[in-house]
Amino acid sequence: MRMADLKEPVVFSHVVESLFKLVRKERLNAEQRKRLKAIGIDLDQPFLVAYSLPTWFGAVGVCAEALFPELPLEEAHYRIGQELVSTFGRTNIGRAVFFFLRMLGWEHSLSRITRGLQSGTNFLTASTRYLPDGSLEVCFDVMPEFHASLGGQSGIDPHFMNGNMDTMMALVGAPFRGGVLQPRAPSAQKAIYILPRKGAPP
Repeated sequence: MRMADLKEPVVFSHVVESLFKLVRKERLNAEQRKRLKAIGIDLDQPFLVAYSLPTWFGAVGVCAEALFPELPLEEAHYRIGQELVSTFGRTNIGRAVFFFLRMLGWEHSLSRITRGLQSGTNFLTASTRYLPDGSLEVCFDVMPEFHASLGGQSGIDPHFMNGNMDTMMALVGAPFRGGVLQPRAPSAQKAIYILPRKGAPP
């Protein structure tokens, strides 16, 4: 396959902009701003239409370090995922979206996960299924047409996605505890979580 034929995964500007509304520019020191500029995010310039996946991952890393310097890296990424959804939920648009989803009911909301992902990225999809014990399995996948361009790099930050998913589930009133990430290879293009039903034995 020629390089020109490869589909590049990107994250759209409103997601990146939301990240920097959460981590305000003044919280970033000169060295962190320099690192962001080196990967293609100049906070003194308008945001681009979309950003490459390495740029997005780099931005999440810098912001996790700035916002949660006392936490281990994986936990900091989880918290960034949580806070990004919470921040959106406090905006006028976010309140309206989550009110609508709660009106639909959490089960109908599950069918909209992929639509939500694809409003912010061009490469992610999701599926859900119920397990015999009443738990919910949620699987995030990178669409196959993007695998070649990623090479050996995973297209999923599993800890960021875990925080994102847990907060979304809470906001729509889903009756599940926090998701448990299942074992995966670092380069996997899939992340699977098991969400135990509230009230079920741990």
